[in-house]
Amino acid sequence: MNRAERRRQRGKAGKLAKSTSSTPTILSSAEHQLVTIGHQTHSIPEALSLAGEHHNAGRLPQAESIYQKILQIDPAQPIALHLLGVLAYQVGKNDVAIDLTKKSLAIEPDYVEAHNNLGNALKKLGKLDEAIACYQKSIEIRPAFAEAHNNLGLALQEQRKLDDAVASYHKALAIKPDFAEARYNLGNA
Repeated sequence: MNRAERRRQRGKAGKLAKSTSSTPTILSSAEHQLVTIGHQTHSIPEALSLAGEHHNAGRLPQAESIYQKILQIDPAQPIALHLLGVLAYQVGKNDVAIDLTKKSLAIEPDYVEAHNNLGNALKKLGKLDEAIACYQKSIEIRPAFAEAHNNLGLALQEQRKLDDAVASYHKALAIKPDFAEARYNLGNA
């Protein structure tokens, strides 16, 4: 499946891992293969959507199981790799999160949310320069990604680059005026 076809498929699985950001669906050539979950079979997009429902509801073991089943069928499924990485990040397994997210990006280099979430995991490990590069790449691909501007501001603030951090928070708020987290971070900068 070429990049244009993958872009048309984005969004099919709905919002996954909402706590980190909305995630597009990038489907591979295995899109029409079936995933068996319990006694039911689902297409990969349906399985991703079901995993996303579990993930968003905090049922992480169920979400992880479905992501793993998807990857058994299609080991190069970038959404499943990325969201399994998000899940690893959420449970404090940052090295695993980084590895999975990098695998996702090797398959889909323009996956904006994956760049942003890779930055989050790197930042958690204190790798601020690498995290900043990830946020900047995310912004380069999608300049109107408010969450990446906010996260860039947080990393810059940790480096004591307050003027740059403030500028990033302002950009986030210009894009998304009701972004409470960016407004809070701006107030603390």
